Amino acid sequence: MISTIQYVLLGMIVLLCWLGCIGMLRMRNPTQALNYLSFPAGIGAVLLPFAFLCLSGWSIATLKATMIALLLLASNSVVTHATARAIRVRTLGHWEPRDEDDLEYVKENQPE
Repeated sequence: MISTIQYVLLGMIVLLCWLGCIGMLRMRNPTQALNYLSFPAGIGAVLLPFAFLCLSGWSIATLKATMIALLLLASNSVVTHATARAIRVRTLGHWEPRDEDDLEYVKENQPE
């Protein structure tokens, strides 16, 4: 039987997913929208194993949920970076910074 704590944890996960979706929709360009993926993938992934822990104690389901959460936390930044690079390649045709790009970047070896 599901307890109040589990309802609260699952409700927080759903709320974080909705906040991430609303934030993504409100951003002007796709690279800004990527920042809102950290809500469900980061915090939501941490809350889910706690919901399993409250439901079944220390079990295989809790272990699997914990391993999935660790995988999500580890891969979140890599996938976000790869997606941002793919967006840049699609927009500009290349991924390295160039002087003719209409984007702001820090040049190397600039005198301070």
